[in-house]
Order: sequence, then structure tokens, then C-alpha cells
Amino acid sequence: MTAAGPQPPGEWQRLHPLSPLLRGGLVLLALLGYAASQVFDSVLASVGFGGMVPGPDLDEGPGGEGPFEQAIAHPLLALVALLLFLAVIALVNWVSWRFSRFRVGGGQVELRQGVLFRQHRQVRLERVQAVELSRPLLARMLGLARVVVQSAGGSDSTLTLSFVDLVRAEALREHLLDLAGRSDEATTAGRAAPTTPDAVIGAGHPVLEVPNGRLFVATILHGSTILLGVVVVGALLVAGVRSVGPLALAGVPALLPVAIAVGLNRAKELLTHGNFRLADAGTGVRVQEGLTDLRTTTIPLHRIQALELVQPLWWRPVGWWRIRVNVAGSGGSGDGEGERETTLLPVGTLDEALRVLGLLAPGVPAPGWTVAVLGDGPDPGWRGLPERARVLDPVAWRRAAWADAASAVLLRSGRLTRRAVAVPHARIQSVTLRQGWLQSRLRLATVHVVPAPGPVAPVLAHLDCDEAELLLADVTERARVARRRSGPRPGSLAPDPPGLVDWTRHPPPPEERERH
Repeated sequence: MTAAGPQPPGEWQRLHPLSPLLRGGLVLLALLGYAASQVFDSVLASVGFGGMVPGPDLDEGPGGEGPFEQAIAHPLLALVALLLFLAVIALVNWVSWRFSRFRVGGGQVELRQGVLFRQHRQVRLERVQAVELSRPLLARMLGLARVVVQSAGGSDSTLTLSFVDLVRAEALREHLLDLAGRSDEATTAGRAAPTTPDAVIGAGHPVLEVPNGRLFVATILHGSTILLGVVVVGALLVAGVRSVGPLALAGVPALLPVAIAVGLNRAKELLTHGNFRLADAGTGVRVQEGLTDLRTTTIPLHRIQALELVQPLWWRPVGWWRIRVNVAGSGGSGDGEGERETTLLPVGTLDEALRVLGLLAPGVPAPGWTVAVLGDGPDPGWRGLPERARVLDPVAWRRAAWADAASAVLLRSGRLTRRAVAVPHARIQSVTLRQGWLQSRLRLATVHVVPAPGPVAPVLAHLDCDEAELLLADVTERARVARRRSGPRPGSLAPDPPGLVDWTRHPPPPEERERH
């Protein structure tokens, strides 16, 4: 079934007929990758770098040749074997597609797969957190998309429909979000529904676009690449010394695996966040990113549990920043697949970052964020560390501080790498105080504000014990009041209703707090 648009509810539907071709294409890419790795090993062996890893070569045949060399020696047989292998893969994928069905009905979305080993997956609509569109390179060429249904419970509870027509995928996405009661698009009277692929991807009010050139430079400006460059330059300089030159040159090949690992890690980040675009989708933000695998997902504001604006040391000269968030239901620390959903600005100027934060956290004004990331010392409205904290943090003790905005608690830390964290009161799960033995002697404590799991860790270390107790009591009370209060965007960093006082500057008596 290839017709675009939503299908009758409750009926079992097939995926796109070209789905087996896409899966077979992945196998072909894997074969090409294996061939490329063998060629790379042959090149290394020809220049004298072969056999760097000790141990027997298990792939060698009786004549001392591996399967790759044997295939080159008999190209016709290798071609026939390759065609038979691809035919078997195509047949398996076709059978898998033939017995794959999905439907939306009965308050859930279902997917049935398998012939010998059958699998039936179900996701209740009330458990749906988000619906994401993924478009690998080959799928983009064929006008197809993968629909990823994310439910509460993390990455293990996702349901993936690979693949459907792009326009049909967008209609299915909107249909699922509407049935789940989590429609995250702005509703504007008279707005026409998108009917073309470009209109589908471009839905929402554009906020910013990150140039790929800037992202490339920011990817290179990383601690691992800088350290690797310093080591290589140091080795080349040492090689000029006659007494230790040969020893330094002998250690250069050992850096090759490290360089490959660093390069792959940097390339992965570039492929993940390339073509980055962010748009305002009403009650959420729509993110489109990916060079080879273009993904479009909408994150409702009520799922954002914490925000972090961070500037690494190597980005200081160019004035770039990154925004990361904790998203309910994504789980983990933001690595791998979760990194897409937890990075809402891979690299941008401070003005661009403030623009995004104004969309994500309207309850925190831009001057508050500016002081949080650029402030130093006793700024108005901020409570810092005592001077005795210099013993445990001699570099950044003066900059570390906390403040309480109308709807969120703000923490700032770091002097070399600047960080500013905001956690909405309604999303605070707990607040804990911890003391090491040295902190206990200095009457200091570390405060952990605990939201949902994610890459953002709101921690403020080495506070005065009395100040830590005040932070604990204040944030706990504000969180309790925020959870009781209903609003248009529950749990988001939305402005508080008029009349709610800022307790940091006007601390009320206990009876007044209870009244609020």
C-alpha cells in the first residue's frame, strides 16, 4: 500500500514495498565497508605498519591468503558468490516485509513481524512521548521515512516502522500525536495542511539554522583533537633531537589507532548534528538534523526537565555555546541515539543561545542567563561560595553560585568551561545534600538538584552548610508549590502567574509560604 495520507483506523497495513531494498542496501554498505577495511589493512602492510596487533590471523586460508586476497585472485567466482549472497539477503528481507503489519486502533499502535520467530509489539497511545521521523540517505533518495514511536520507558520501549512514504509518515505522525493527546503543533486558524515533502519538513516557525561550516570547525575544536595535535607536534619536535629522535619516530605508529578513534568520534558528531535547524512548533520545538540520516522530531516543552548552557574552554575565543537538556522518557546520559534529542543547539553564538533559551525557558529572562554564564563574584540576586571553599576549588570558587528565578532554580559553575543550569521547580524530583570528610571539617556541603535522568547534572559544590540548608528548604518548598499549581504548559519553564513573589529577594514567613 503506497497511497499517501492516513489509512482507515484499525486496519492492518503494510510498510512500503521498497523497504526490503533499503534493508538490503544496508547489507551492501556493510560489505563495502568490510572491503574498504581490507584495502586499508593492505595499504598499512605495504608501508610497513602491518601486524601492529599481535596474534594469529584467523582469516588466513591454507595458502596464507585471507578471503579478500582469494576473492581478488578469482573475481568471477567472487562475483557469483556476491550475487547469490545479495539474492538471499533480498529474499529474506522480502519475506520479512511480506509478514510485517502495523495498525493504529484500540487505543494503541501495534507492529507484527517475523515468520519463524514472530514478534508482536504494542504501545499504548497514552504512553506515547514523541513520534520521530528518520530519513537515512537512501530513504531520502526514494522519498521514504522511518517512523519511530517513543514511549515512556526509554530507548528499549520504542516502536519503529521502517519504511513508509514521507507524506504518509507525516500524516501518521500527526494522527498518533492527536490520538495520544500530545499534539505539539501550533494551531492557527486557516493554516493549510502541508502537502509536499518540503512543506512537511519545514512545518513550524523557523528559529535558527546552524551552518555546517561552523559545525565542522566546532567539531574540530575539541579537547581530544587538540590533545592529539599537541602530542603529534611534540613528537615531531622531539624527533629533531638527535639522541631521542629515532625513539620518538618509533612511537608515531602507535598514535594511529588513537587518531582513527578520535576521527571517528568527531565524524559521528558532525554526521549527527549536520543540517541542524530548530523551529517553534507552538507547545514544543521541532528539530531537524543529520547529514546522512536526516531526522525530524518535535520535543514538547512539558518533557524538558532541565537545561544547560555550556561553553568549553576551546570555544571561548570564538564565543560559541551549546545547549543541552534532559528530556523525560529519553533516559541515559545523552550518548548515542539520545544525543539527538538532548542537544537543542550543537553550536551557536550567545545571541542565538539566548533566543533558543527564550523559547524553552520563557520564565527566565535573558539578563538572568547572561549573568549566569558571564557573571563572576557577588552579582545581585546570586548566592555564592564562602572564601574557605578556595581550598577545594581554587580556580572557580568565586564564580560558582545559585539563584532562584520565578519558575526555576539557576546554578552556575566553572571558570575554564562555563556552565549555567536551569531546573524548573515543577520538574525537581528531589534535592540532596552530601558532605565529604574534608567538606565536613570546612563546614561545606554539595547540593544535588535531581531532575529526570539526562546529560545535565545540576550540582553546586562546596556551599556553606547554612547556605546549603537554605537552598534545600527553598527549592523543596518551591517545587512543592509548583507541582500543585496548574498552568498552560505544565512542567515547562513558563512564567508564573501574577502575584507570585520571588522568595530569593523577598523571603516570606512560614505561614505566607504555606498560603502560596
